[in-house]
Amino acid sequence: MNRTIAADPFTISVSDAEIEDLKHRLAMTRFPNEPDGNEGWDYGTNLSYMERLIEYWRDDYDWRAAETRLNRFDHYRATISGDDLGLPDEDHQIHFIYERGSGKTPRPLILTHGWPSTFAEFEHVIEPLAHPERFGGREEDAFDVIVPSLLGFGFSSKPRQPLGPAAIAELWHCLMTRVLGYDRYCAQAGDWGSYVTSRLALQHGDQIDAIHLTMLPLRPSVSDGAAPVTAEEAEWISNMRGWWAQEEGYRVIQGTKPMALAFAVTDSPAGLAGWLADKYYRLGDTEKSHPFQGMDARFPFDTILTQFSIYWFTGTINSANTLYKAGPMERSDKLKPGQRVTVPTAYSEYPMDVLPKTPESWGSRCYDVRRWRYMDKGGHFAALEEPELFTRDVQDAFREILG
Repeated sequence: MNRTIAADPFTISVSDAEIEDLKHRLAMTRFPNEPDGNEGWDYGTNLSYMERLIEYWRDDYDWRAAETRLNRFDHYRATISGDDLGLPDEDHQIHFIYERGSGKTPRPLILTHGWPSTFAEFEHVIEPLAHPERFGGREEDAFDVIVPSLLGFGFSSKPRQPLGPAAIAELWHCLMTRVLGYDRYCAQAGDWGSYVTSRLALQHGDQIDAIHLTMLPLRPSVSDGAAPVTAEEAEWISNMRGWWAQEEGYRVIQGTKPMALAFAVTDSPAGLAGWLADKYYRLGDTEKSHPFQGMDARFPFDTILTQFSIYWFTGTINSANTLYKAGPMERSDKLKPGQRVTVPTAYSEYPMDVLPKTPESWGSRCYDVRRWRYMDKGGHFAALEEPELFTRDVQDAFREILG
């Protein structure tokens, strides 16, 4: 492997003073009122849930334990110049975990998280994907696992001007080829990571063997000779519009005026947690008929607070939120007439109770779909919610496609 850009070892290390500051701010939380009779999440994040979460974060959550657990992996940061990639002239620090796989020829696999997640979403799948033989699997299914933090998220740097998925894809390709020295590789992602991975397949498909997605972000052209929308697709589009009419408030705010929100979620850990917890509830497989038990069981406090703490200690919530403005400005989800991802694609849709199932024909308009699965359980944060199921699915998908 021929490396041309160095990556420096990195250790997660938050100071005692930062932890004490967080606890002090949590102790000073002012809680809002809630409409009488509201026992669920109809108005957004539930007050009773937040009172328990904030108390736990203040008194019981152990960041040092999470820090130690995450630091068991090999972390690095690489400095990549945007100017070298045809991007604005700025140096970007990309944080990533690099777990080399077992055996002689593990496939390189880059896993990309989304919002409001972090690299820690993949904590419990890194080792099973890199060393399957340790978990009852086959060594020949092993991957070299690379897990970066999206630009502006966590321990990656904040860009001076927000960059969208197409630009981040250029950074990822540089990471995989010029930093780590791979000639070819595979990619897996969901949420915003699926935008980046789809753009990787469009922009560098000649060096990507296959991709696996848990969300289909690209939007096909349905004019200029494209096949007419089927009845099933039309019903799905209508249902999706209805769902977004109820759920897209966060996206509208972050996609238009993110700075108006930034002061609250950057200055107040309770504000940060309240904003993000709602999305975990809405998009996770949280057994919505039992909101408190379901939310706690699907996302235990220690799990969800590790995600929130990474945003808090790095001060990256606003730079993460502004991806919702940068992405549409870049128009990275729009395919040109006749354009299509030609890289072999596996798609697995995890049930999110409020979302209608995507027709396979719709996915095939944008991607060379080689494998399509509707999963029985799990939600938007698949690797976090169902790590064993996710691991097997990823292994099966790449084995079926690539042999």
